[in-house]
Amino acid sequence: MKKIILQHWDRGQDGLPDWAVKAQSTIKQYAKNINADYSLIEGFPVKQFSSDPKPVGQKLAFLFEKYDEYDKTLLLDIDMVATNYVDDIFQYEGIGRLHKKAMTHINASKNGREWPGMYTQGAIAFFGNCLLFTREERITLRKGFPSKELLDKNKSKYFPHRPPNDEVVLSYCIHHTGALKNKKNLELDHSRFCDLPEEAHSNATLIHYCGNRKNKI
Repeated sequence: MKKIILQHWDRGQDGLPDWAVKAQSTIKQYAKNINADYSLIEGFPVKQFSSDPKPVGQKLAFLFEKYDEYDKTLLLDIDMVATNYVDDIFQYEGIGRLHKKAMTHINASKNGREWPGMYTQGAIAFFGNCLLFTREERITLRKGFPSKELLDKNKSKYFPHRPPNDEVVLSYCIHHTGALKNKKNLELDHSRFCDLPEEAHSNATLIHYCGNRKNKI
């Protein structure tokens, strides 16, 4: 199996902050430990986003054709940290951690509140920090990626220059392509691969240091 771990960061002129350098080093080592390739996606490669003041949408570059050579692709936030408990995530069948709250109602999370035109109640939605897809799933999802015109039409209700984020766009692609309709296991063991440090299993392999937790990496 050919596999790759991808992360995204817009370096700008300042490069990676110290916390990100530390976190990235653990992910690079993890990739070596499980015989996976690693690549950092930089800048703003997803041209459909005409403006992206919060560049989380750029993570969706993991759908690009250039990664189709890989059987499986793992997308991780830059504030994910790999521990010394090495378990190969690519051996599991799930995608990530379902954003169950967001799926319940349009006003249950910012995904629906800010971008109602991209939202469908009950549609599969994941948190964006840890996502594992097969080649076939990625190719199908790519076919449903919204146009620049649609993204421009559906900018945030509250922040007029903010385009849809990665979570709601991915949910849109999943819903409109049916890419996961035959997927039996949608969720990974999030306590071992996707959780916050205060929630993760004591033997977790990947931990998410989001928010102010970054300063504790």
